[in-house]
Amino acid sequence: MSRHTILLGVEGVLLVEIDSPARDYAAMKEGRDYAPLPVPDDGAVTPDGRFFFRVPMVDGIRELAAAGADIVWHTRRLTDPDALRALAEHLGLADTVRFPDATELPAAPTTDRVDVGPNVLWEHWKVRALVERARDLPTGDEVVVVDSTLDFTAHRMPEGIARRSGRKDATGIGGVKTIDVVGLDEPRLDALRVWLAGGAVPRI
Repeated sequence: MSRHTILLGVEGVLLVEIDSPARDYAAMKEGRDYAPLPVPDDGAVTPDGRFFFRVPMVDGIRELAAAGADIVWHTRRLTDPDALRALAEHLGLADTVRFPDATELPAAPTTDRVDVGPNVLWEHWKVRALVERARDLPTGDEVVVVDSTLDFTAHRMPEGIARRSGRKDATGIGGVKTIDVVGLDEPRLDALRVWLAGGAVPRI
């Protein structure tokens, strides 16, 4: 039986930063007004007050797990596992999203940002982990990354993973790129549902 794995990010996926210095600076450079993001009606705020998360999206993650997805944390927050466990408890995902085992982390997680420019930073731990997964992915198994930075709609990502893993293609690996000021939303959640129901590996 094929295995469907979701590698789940946190920032820009589950959590949306309410008051971002980076967005404030970008607005200043562009001469735009800046205001913190409003918390949506279906949102809740993290204990530190820095982020909001949308309750229906967290419920959707649990729904995907109940439908058979193996959901694994794929975030720089793995550098502080105790804090990530506390966050998972707060979100209600402690029994839904698992920590990766040693074989799934060929490179130690870092807090470095992923290079999303013309040249993907292929040495970044997130991308190295994907290369190793593609190399060892059993026939029929599929892996989808849900992340605000890794963009599988760009040819360089799947083609680069296939080339570096020694596979002819990376058809079993895809991605759902979220928008950091929105996070996971209904259309992207629906794409994951369709995939779990037998649809094509999403690259959106």
